[in-house]
Amino acid sequence: MGGTLRVTEDSSGQPTDAAYVVTEDVTVTPAPRTAALAKNDYDSWCENGTICGRKINDYTAEVKGNGAYGDSKGVIGTFDAVYRQSFDGNLPRWRTLIDWDSGPEINPGIWRNNCRVNLAGRPDDYCGKNEVNLASVNAKAPRSWWPSGERWAYNDQRLTGSGNYHDDHEGEFTAFGYRQLFKAGVLHTGRWAKCNSRTGCQYYQVPWKP
Repeated sequence: MGGTLRVTEDSSGQPTDAAYVVTEDVTVTPAPRTAALAKNDYDSWCENGTICGRKINDYTAEVKGNGAYGDSKGVIGTFDAVYRQSFDGNLPRWRTLIDWDSGPEINPGIWRNNCRVNLAGRPDDYCGKNEVNLASVNAKAPRSWWPSGERWAYNDQRLTGSGNYHDDHEGEFTAFGYRQLFKAGVLHTGRWAKCNSRTGCQYYQVPWKP
């Protein structure tokens, strides 16, 4: 996802956790979609890229990643991950979607929305999290939302500082018929600040830049 390949098992079958830059994107023709899924543009927006972010307004942004996973024999399947964040004052809140494109059924494991504090010269600190509980997706049921397509999952604490923040979205999954654990690439909706203001947190950078 995003030009980065995460490897959880080496060629001898031993567990590992490594990341490699992929020089070529994988091209996969997705399965046809029905009109019932056309309530938003997630099947047309960012379908030709790897990661895209967009700012809806000062308080709302979303990011989409097109992911492919596989093993030493090649690509097993593909899916999209979409994260939308919309502040409730100084309280971040997220909506998570995984959208099956091809391959076997995907069974999500541990998935999280993490709030992070930007710290220069040292690892970013945590400012809360939200556990994501996604259902399995497959050709017959291609989409899974958390908490739903209309509701929000809230960060577990309010942000009251004057610093700069961002979010990390990460997850892991298995695919039906394969024993290894796959990890989704980390995505970010953007960076925000002004959480101690009367209007609450506001984005200052979308799309995300390292």
